[in-house]
Amino acid sequence: MGVNELSHDGTLRSAQGWQTARLTIRAWHVVVFAGLLATVVAAPSIRNEFVADDQWVVANRQVLEHPPSIGAVLKEPYWPASFGGVMWRPAVISSFAVDYQVSTSPHWFHAINVVWAAIATALFALLACELAGPVVGLIAGLLFAVHPVHVEAVANVVGRAELMAAAGYALALVCANRAERDAKYLLGVVLGAALAITAKEIAVTLPAAVLLVCVGRGSGLRPAWRPALAAAGAIAAYFIVHAFVGIRTFYAGGLAVGLEHLGVFERTWAMVRLSLEWWRLFLFPAHLSADYSPGELMVSTGLTLGHVLGLLVWIALGVLGWRTRRTIPGIAIGLVWVVITISPISNVLFPTEFLIAERTLYLASFGVVFALASAAMAIRSVRLRYTLVGAVVAAGALRTIGHIPTWHDDELHYQALQRDAPRSYRTLWLEGKDEFAAGRWGSGERLLLASIAFAPELAGPRVDLARFYIHAKLWQPAILQLRAAIAVDSALSPAWDGLREALLGAGDSAGAAAVTRETRARFPLSLDTSRVRIPLVPP
Repeated sequence: MGVNELSHDGTLRSAQGWQTARLTIRAWHVVVFAGLLATVVAAPSIRNEFVADDQWVVANRQVLEHPPSIGAVLKEPYWPASFGGVMWRPAVISSFAVDYQVSTSPHWFHAINVVWAAIATALFALLACELAGPVVGLIAGLLFAVHPVHVEAVANVVGRAELMAAAGYALALVCANRAERDAKYLLGVVLGAALAITAKEIAVTLPAAVLLVCVGRGSGLRPAWRPALAAAGAIAAYFIVHAFVGIRTFYAGGLAVGLEHLGVFERTWAMVRLSLEWWRLFLFPAHLSADYSPGELMVSTGLTLGHVLGLLVWIALGVLGWRTRRTIPGIAIGLVWVVITISPISNVLFPTEFLIAERTLYLASFGVVFALASAAMAIRSVRLRYTLVGAVVAAGALRTIGHIPTWHDDELHYQALQRDAPRSYRTLWLEGKDEFAAGRWGSGERLLLASIAFAPELAGPRVDLARFYIHAKLWQPAILQLRAAIAVDSALSPAWDGLREALLGAGDSAGAAAVTRETRARFPLSLDTSRVRIPLVPP
């Protein structure tokens, strides 16, 4: 008996030559297998509640629960007014509004997330089939379906932005692949691009991905221009309409904590070191965390061992892609995919509010699994190849399922923060508030001061510490923290309100009167401070 092997096109091969295949893997088989596996692995998340940012973006939003009109939903910002009413993602917001017409249960919202995860996985598996054949497509699809870094995107309702954007992205690329043979697929490119960009802004990279995919399958740049322009046209239309909607910004706020006041070159250098965490999460995601903030990660613009290692990793990957571009082109395609799709969340080209967030790696992770699937075909031993693939898929599925309960409810999420990111300024901040609430003021003050030390440019911990000082009638320490909070965020009305109260308590009526005048000038409508919240998870 010869050794049986599946070729790249999915037909059965033996040592005696080609057989009339009784076993043939076709693209639709791959799509079904990958989509079903993604569904099975993600299904436990249906038991989750609304957690962290779900509480602000999805839960208790009257315009979504009881929409006055379709137009009102389409014009609704992603973040509600209490967060500044910023970012326009009409596809995602509309999907939440539709969900509410079916059920207000968070389990229904999570079930729809599972559906979107299955759709995105199936489309990426199909894309991999069209680029490298059904066997590579099957391996890539299975690896993508179980990748643990996807948990945050799937198990959080707000992660739907990643899932819908990725599904539209993949749909547009599949159609771009076929547009050379049939121009009608250009409509699919436009629709996919429209879905992607109205779900999340990361879709701005889609035209570059179209060029990559067309070159990667050997068609060259010439036939890529029409689908690339079709995608660019849909994205440009989004930006034009956005200008008339009246929502101010494309992202929720300023730069990530630790990157404030850094220029583009300094941010790039700082991210070289932090990019090691990307590759660890892509390739060895044993340790997952709900938070990657200062305290857990250190931002440095000097020359450290981490910077040297980061440079060496990128150089090594570049050399690997170049040297294998003809023998195993899927490696180069996958690596370039990562560079293209990670650029919007890298803090280099575009400012974001986080250093690293697992759910934002969802789209980029396809490049990694495609490169790994392509590399797997170079393993000569068929038994070893599929044993390794099976082991990795099983390990990924177990890790994914095991991590889903992290996002079950706010209490489990908080416990996960304490366990996975104990030194993060966010964890210290929450622990400090808990200690104060329990009457342990000494440890509460120590934890909040530690949080402030890791995030000195963030007003929230300072305002919370000042509130506790005011409660204890420690007026001068409260004034010190509130003035520092206003210095870093003068638009935070609770800081002004607290400062007025602390000055009155200290007997400085003139100072309090001056603060009152300034507050009225800055906030004529006087925000209700009880509605102002600070998100625990980056948008």
